[in-house]
Order: sequence, then C-alpha cells, then structure tokens
Amino acid sequence: MSLIVETGSCVPTANAFVTRADYIAWMADYHPDVSVPADTTTDAAIMRASSWLSTFPEWDGSMTCGRGLQGLAFPRTDVTDCNGDPVPDNEVPAEVQQATYIATYAEAETPGILSPAITPGKQKKSVKVDVIAESYMTPEEQGVTNVDPVASLRPVLTAVTDLLRCMATMPNGKNVPWPWVA
Repeated sequence: MSLIVETGSCVPTANAFVTRADYIAWMADYHPDVSVPADTTTDAAIMRASSWLSTFPEWDGSMTCGRGLQGLAFPRTDVTDCNGDPVPDNEVPAEVQQATYIATYAEAETPGILSPAITPGKQKKSVKVDVIAESYMTPEEQGVTNVDPVASLRPVLTAVTDLLRCMATMPNGKNVPWPWVA
C-alpha cells in the first residue's frame, strides 16, 4: 500500500500525516547517523504512526469534513495550539507532523512498538493448577533482550505528548499526558 498523505483538504483515503521524503529529511536533521530505507518499510512505519496518532484519546474540536470524508483525525475545526492560537481547519498542524516523525522513528526501529499486544517483562513463565500446566514465553524467548521495550518507548511518548498536550484531552476532561493515568 502506498502513502496517501493528508494535506488538510480532507483526503478520504489518507493514511499518512507526512511524506516519505519529509520523514527522510527530518531523520537527516535529527538522526543523521541512522540510515532510512527509501522503500515501503518506511512507508509502513509512517502509516502505523499516523494511524496511532489518529487514535489519540480525545482530540479537541471535530473533524473538518466529518466521519467517512477524511481518513485521519486531522484536519480539525475548533482546535488551538499551546499558545492559544487557532489551528486552521484546513491543515495538519506542525505539531502533529513532528509527532508523526517521532512515532515513525520508534515504529521503524521496532515495528509494532506503538501497539504492543503484550506487556514485556510481565509474562508468567509457567502456571500450574492441579495437573494442568501452562508455560508462557519470556521476553528473551520473544526476542526482547537487555531492554524493556515499554521503558524504551517512554521518551517517544513523552516527546509526542509534549507536542500534542494542548490539542487533546483525556476522556474525563483532564488535560493529562496520555497514555499515563491521571
């Protein structure tokens, strides 16, 4: 699947907030020592990051074109930035694009890290009830060694929430850094 970038014009099939070229340029500026493949693996990481960001708990405002008429959470109406300035309802804010670069970098380094299906380091090795026994894979058996991927993701989440904290709120109405509990 190729990238279909949301330009602020309500692209119904959009699956990305940034282009591959823009991401590669950002990486050259911020992580010049990292080689970025100019292929579909990078596109896939951008799409996963954009999708993840679109599920932010409760974006302020509402979708500019409405459900079904735009593929991602932005563009939006009635959103302000951290300075209190209105975000135009026909753009993907720079903060969202920057958050996409950061989240894409995490996804490119460890595919699936933004949507883990497990809690690494918390699995039980074995469970036995009467004569029934069950064993679970350890993080090492899952290929996770010398690092807790959730802990390693914390700087990414902090950077993303710092960028977006003024444009979204928790469902309970509190402006709390997501995904941490209030």
